[in-house]
Amino acid sequence: MRSLRQTVALTTFGLRSIPERLGASLITVIGIMTVVAVLLALLSMGEGAQFWETGQARADRAVVLSHGALSAFASRITRDQIAVLSQEPGVKKAEDGTALVTAGSMVRVDIVTRDNERGSLYLVGMTNRRVYPEIHVLAGHWPGAGLHELAVSKVAQRLDQGVEIGDRLRLRGSDWTIVGEFEDAKGVFEQVLFGDGETVLSAFGRDAYQQFVVMLDSPAAFPGFKQAVLADPSLKVDVYTEAANRETTFKGLRGLLDFVSYFIGTLMAMGAVCAALSSLYASVDARGREIATLRAVGFGAVPVLASVLIEGMLLALGAGIIGALIAWLIFNGKVISTEGLTFPLAVSPHLVLISIIWALVIGLVGGLLPAIRAAALPVASAMRDT
Repeated sequence: MRSLRQTVALTTFGLRSIPERLGASLITVIGIMTVVAVLLALLSMGEGAQFWETGQARADRAVVLSHGALSAFASRITRDQIAVLSQEPGVKKAEDGTALVTAGSMVRVDIVTRDNERGSLYLVGMTNRRVYPEIHVLAGHWPGAGLHELAVSKVAQRLDQGVEIGDRLRLRGSDWTIVGEFEDAKGVFEQVLFGDGETVLSAFGRDAYQQFVVMLDSPAAFPGFKQAVLADPSLKVDVYTEAANRETTFKGLRGLLDFVSYFIGTLMAMGAVCAALSSLYASVDARGREIATLRAVGFGAVPVLASVLIEGMLLALGAGIIGALIAWLIFNGKVISTEGLTFPLAVSPHLVLISIIWALVIGLVGGLLPAIRAAALPVASAMRDT
């Protein structure tokens, strides 16, 4: 209890002396605040990508890819396979008795953004929009079968040039007309162009689709559908829930974003640790006589060490909270587009918690050596030198 009271008293004295060394303290706060803000901004890309990739995944939709393909880009589904898959048990039927299934093929298209930079969209040829009820046509109409017509997302119209209704895109020697605008309810089709599936295949010289999506009678129908599909040796395909398929497809992107985030964050944290060392060493030097006097009247080494560490961590905590608030205000919900993918950044509560812990670790590491120095300060020497 005595050590605790001494620690509280020493910490209070240290915090009261901050105005006397305001410059060094501000360097520490600004350094840690910047680390936290940048780390959160970078991590929010991976978090936003994860929310985006799984946000509209439905438990009653299944995705079929060719055997061994990790994504649709490496998959090949033939028309013969599509005919068989459409008849498997568990496939939901529309009111007219047709199977609620769709085949898709994707092509990357170069465009120019509103900022006059090079960008890209994915042209998706799809055979049946009813499998995705979250896609809503806002203006114009859906591309007709056999026609060089395209529907563009509302987000793409806001970010890119030349994709308004009535505009034409030159693709593979043919003009394609934008005839519709749609909204995807914040799903994975936020920045794509849709065209008729068979027309896209023909225009780009393809003879097979890349993935096959099935609307099931219910989520409970998935195991039966998967078992029936895998039991047919002629199909040679893999079956996933929609959420599992999206997680597999974008796992590499999320991993890359997180790696870059922590790598850059670590480099910046090293600089912030140096700033904390400088600030807390300055604190120990400025309070040398005070610390020596307190040691002389009975204050122990442990309370001195603890007080310096606590001061560093309190500075780091305040800086971390400010940095997290700045990152949330600037980046949360901000829509970015890269490599044909468009998604909002997300500064989530658990990312804020990670960044606060990151700040506290910086404060702890930066305060350790100054704390040890303060605790080991010779009483007689300190009294004589100060």
